[in-house]
Amino acid sequence: MITKANIRESINKPENLEQIYRNNPAKFKQQYKKAFAGNEDSMLFRAWRARLEFDQVRTRALSAKDILVMLLLCFLAGTILKIPDWTNADNFDQFAWMISLVPLTAMFLFTMHLRGWNQKITGMGIGACLILGSAVILIPEKWENSYDLACINLFLLAWALYGLARMGNNWHSTEKRMDFLRFSGEFTTHAGLFFLGGGILLLLAYGLLEILNINSSWIIEDLAVYGAASIPLVAAWATDTYSAARKLVPLTARIFSPLLLLLTLGYMGALALNIEELFRDRDTLLTFNLLLVGVLSIATPSSIWRENYAPSKISTAIITAMVIAAVIIDIIGIWAIGWRIFEYGITANRFYVLGSNLTVFGNLAMMGMHYMRYQFQNGTLDDVERGIARYLPVYVYWFGFTVLILPWLFRY
Repeated sequence: MITKANIRESINKPENLEQIYRNNPAKFKQQYKKAFAGNEDSMLFRAWRARLEFDQVRTRALSAKDILVMLLLCFLAGTILKIPDWTNADNFDQFAWMISLVPLTAMFLFTMHLRGWNQKITGMGIGACLILGSAVILIPEKWENSYDLACINLFLLAWALYGLARMGNNWHSTEKRMDFLRFSGEFTTHAGLFFLGGGILLLLAYGLLEILNINSSWIIEDLAVYGAASIPLVAAWATDTYSAARKLVPLTARIFSPLLLLLTLGYMGALALNIEELFRDRDTLLTFNLLLVGVLSIATPSSIWRENYAPSKISTAIITAMVIAAVIIDIIGIWAIGWRIFEYGITANRFYVLGSNLTVFGNLAMMGMHYMRYQFQNGTLDDVERGIARYLPVYVYWFGFTVLILPWLFRY
């Protein structure tokens, strides 16, 4: 009889593990995760997991029940988003939180349906959604700035909590966190394609009906809302099932990394000649922050999709230079934000920008350090992966702070 203890005793003996597996493959598959508890980051565990579970979720076809649940959740999400319009709400901005939370809640519920409705995770997820929605609703209408910041970060916080739900009890595992980052990149690609394709289709239908003088306002006012509410759910299912973007995301990062490096270096040169703009123009700070996000968006896939495109020395050197340049720019930006706070006083927006830049700076600095060690052969790209995985909770804490605490600190 195969037990957890049998497998644990042979963790360092691959040949014995193979023999145990061949004696009873089904029992081995049931027990091996428990036996490797605490060693989920080991290469041997990752190899067995890839062997036993590769494409386990992706190959599942939707049953009639699955399709019914999908359609029902999409309909409910769209209907909830239409409530402000149907009730003729005077201030639609007060319902902005729904745009962030409702589609992601429907996506979470469908993911739980496909995974068998784990009672603990499902209950905690629904509770978290209710708490987040209540927290934003309780923000007084007159606190406009704080409310806007909370709504912006509500989506990011809800996405992070969705990631925790996907990872389950293995949320601390580096590999699980990397899997979720890969999922996030592929999901974004699928969602973007669905948004563009659906938008073009709706505009075409709208135009054709207008030509025939048939009322077509319902296409934009109703159908578009239901479609937009459905995109996250459908994109998550498509990513789990097909993931056509699995090779597209790292390829895109590889193509754009040298271009973004040139842009970053060019920005550094322009900044040196016009440094005063960073201290007096908020639009310059916004563009500067978008550049930092762009660097993270390119550098991260280059690290975590190595199984699709093995990085060369040149490509990693480009990423290293880009990240180091971004660190230098971020230091200047933090200095500029600190100066604005010192000169004009602290506000919710300035505090948020400062906190966001410090959070990104920590990520970039960590990546830059590991990439530099790799370039000088004092480290590996696995160190970059582990560093990224360990830093992810910092973003969760910051998103949670901006949604749950920041509005009540500034109260306007």
